[in-house]
Amino acid sequence: MTSENFKEKLAIGTVGEDIVLRWLEKTNQVVCDNRLEKYKKGGPRSTGTSKSLAKPDFTVYNPYTEGGPKFAVDAKAKTKDPYMVNGRMCFTVDKKFEDYLELVRIMNLDYLAIIFIYNNWMYFYKDSDVIDTCEYNNQYGTGTVYLFEYDKAKAIR
Repeated sequence: MTSENFKEKLAIGTVGEDIVLRWLEKTNQVVCDNRLEKYKKGGPRSTGTSKSLAKPDFTVYNPYTEGGPKFAVDAKAKTKDPYMVNGRMCFTVDKKFEDYLELVRIMNLDYLAIIFIYNNWMYFYKDSDVIDTCEYNNQYGTGTVYLFEYDKAKAIR
């Protein structure tokens, strides 16, 4: 991927993340924007004596609601149609998904949400909505990706 392509994708992703942030702030009591943390190469991370883990874009708390959810959110702006994998149209998330899940467990959050922005809609998925994984080796990257079946019922505005 060229430097120009990377910058373009980063700009599109940032716009999508900002849309998700505004929606989260309107629908939840406390939203932490993890993107604002200082970090070195590779994006925001939690570090310590045991390991270093990539952080998702946002952490959401609803402390004033009895049983209100606490969850992490990663936003993914999609400029291409979902991929056909084993006869199902799917959104994909890279291997950082594993770090996000571990942080959810360590931080005692209820779940990880992945919000895909696609065709001017937001699609809200929980980590439990993963249908499978597959290995990719193409111009976008290599390695394991996690599959979320494209489902119009997951759309939110």
